[in-house]
Amino acid sequence: MGRSPRKVPLLSRRNIKKRLQFGRQHLGRKNWNNVLWSDETKINLFGSDGKTFVRRPANKEFHQKYTKKTVKYGGGSLMIWGCFSASGVGPIFWIKGKMTAVDYLEILQNKMLTFAEDEMPLRWEFMQDNDPKHSARSVKSWFLENQVPVMEWPPQSPDLNPIEHLWGVLKNKIGAFKSKNKNEVWSEIQNAWYSISPDLCANLVGSMNRRCQEVIKMKGASTRY
Repeated sequence: MGRSPRKVPLLSRRNIKKRLQFGRQHLGRKNWNNVLWSDETKINLFGSDGKTFVRRPANKEFHQKYTKKTVKYGGGSLMIWGCFSASGVGPIFWIKGKMTAVDYLEILQNKMLTFAEDEMPLRWEFMQDNDPKHSARSVKSWFLENQVPVMEWPPQSPDLNPIEHLWGVLKNKIGAFKSKNKNEVWSEIQNAWYSISPDLCANLVGSMNRRCQEVIKMKGASTRY
């Protein structure tokens, strides 16, 4: 049977080596609850980025029930930043326009650090991916000045970041909500995000040793996560 291939990041030999090193280094780690996980994601106002399928009778391809509705130019999208820990979700932030290192510094200072100082354990660690804005010189300086330890993250590794699952949960929660008004969508996103249970967050963080085992098993290649 013909099937759509799973989409996974393109991995170089260096990427694979880094992923394997991460898995071996962190396998059996006991203090995953000390990590504050973060990421950005895009949420479409209408439709999705993925391919969908439908079962329909012959000659019914234009029947209302079996069509996928679209809008011109895709309907727009919202880019958001968020974080979470084993205790539950943290703040989220609506990134308006193209995010720069300056914008990211504002998020770190006004959203992330404020939350971490109130909610995270005394010895906590921040996780971010290798987006160029995250590794800008000004951002690195900010981490040093504020004494924020940053986890060394392997490149091209969304499967190792449990927040990716939370993005999926969030998008499922707001899947039926469609509006041309971005402010309404943002309000719905916030309501859905803060309704995510702490138990789910704890379970996701609890999966980290299994993720490390999986990446070792796959010899650094992409995992089922």
